[in-house]
Amino acid sequence: MRAKLLCAAFAAAFIGTTGTATAHAAPPADDRSAWAAAPHQPVSRVQVQAAPPWGACGRSTDPQKLVRLFTKNRVVDFALRCGGPKYSSSPTWGYRHILWRHKGDFERMAAGTYQNWRDIADLAMSHNTSDPDRWKHSGGKSCYSRVLYLKNIRTNKVVRKQIFKMIVSSSNNIITSYPTGTHC
Repeated sequence: MRAKLLCAAFAAAFIGTTGTATAHAAPPADDRSAWAAAPHQPVSRVQVQAAPPWGACGRSTDPQKLVRLFTKNRVVDFALRCGGPKYSSSPTWGYRHILWRHKGDFERMAAGTYQNWRDIADLAMSHNTSDPDRWKHSGGKSCYSRVLYLKNIRTNKVVRKQIFKMIVSSSNNIITSYPTGTHC
């Protein structure tokens, strides 16, 4: 009986009260700093980690469903939600927008790094959340930008230096993130 109660408590903690798996916070900065640090710093196997799992967004999934939570500090979190509008052929915010409008941009950034587009998107949002180079607030939105040095994780050579922007609503929902040539 005690084992069943412990299993039930563990399941409740893991699944949460809503019945869906909880989103993962960003890894500590030390885990990913080599990806964003100066180009002369080596990347060790220990430091290279795939992005944490993102929640799934189906065609009919609620636009407010949490995909991934990025922790800015101990007080503020930025939420990547499914976004929408759902069923739209051109979504305007959230994961659906990034997938529809910027997946190709992130795929081009991932070329030569031995990572996928989602790893690079997660990396960009994580670093724009925790350590932006520049930020600007206006019109109920915030813009964060950061230069990242993307390295080939097998050869440890920089394959590109790129600025990434992230736009966040006043309610701390991520509207979009993408590679660009200019800061906020």
